[in-house]
Amino acid sequence: MPKNITEKPTQTEKAYGAIKKAILQGEIQEGAFLSEAEMMAKYRIGRTPFREACNRLHHEGLLQAVPHHGYLVPEISFQSVRDLFEVRLILEAAIAELAAARATDQEIGELRSLANEAPAKGGMEDESVRFIIGANIRFHLQLAKTARNRNLADLLTRNLETGERLMYIELRSSRFRDRELQAVHGRIVDALETRNPQAVRQAVLDDIIQAQQVIFAFGKTSMHHNFSIQQEGVTPSVSSLPDRKPERPGRRKA
Repeated sequence: MPKNITEKPTQTEKAYGAIKKAILQGEIQEGAFLSEAEMMAKYRIGRTPFREACNRLHHEGLLQAVPHHGYLVPEISFQSVRDLFEVRLILEAAIAELAAARATDQEIGELRSLANEAPAKGGMEDESVRFIIGANIRFHLQLAKTARNRNLADLLTRNLETGERLMYIELRSSRFRDRELQAVHGRIVDALETRNPQAVRQAVLDDIIQAQQVIFAFGKTSMHHNFSIQQEGVTPSVSSLPDRKPERPGRRKA
């Protein structure tokens, strides 16, 4: 008889998934240190899996290691958000043009189905937020897949995972709903059906720029987060990205 190749997640994987979810969904606040004892008790994990998970999340940029104190959830800064959008603009502009040439009719149909996804009626607000974030990530990663460039897809995956935390913060404080997501993604699929690389590129960039504007407007008015964002210095045009002055070495004390 064939062996069951499905393996249970290790304690480290369990700890990694649980802590990452808590960070992304805002259960662990910005600037908060992770209590080893509390995390171990809450998720029923040992000290070694906890530390291995934290080390992995540190390398992903979701945790900051502070000598003699442990790990904390870093605050979201203007520079980190700007960096995220600058990279995404570059990546998805290239993906869009490649997808226009390489996507099959079947793949475009699959993207259309993803664009038309809707959450279950009567769901809670948190469920709606999770749906919008998940649907957005699924759509953009599927679009990247049609470009048939693994490096671009891997880079975009990392970028979207990093931005997921920001999306949870923003969506809980905005009126953006799933119908708007369907409309934006629908326009991208419409452009794909024309096979015009520039049209697809523009539709994708319009999507990103819209998200960028919403997030920066939210950051500018938010009083609930240590999140100081200004519109200046962030532009939708890759060719006009601002020069960046080197930062002074050193780290602000927590």
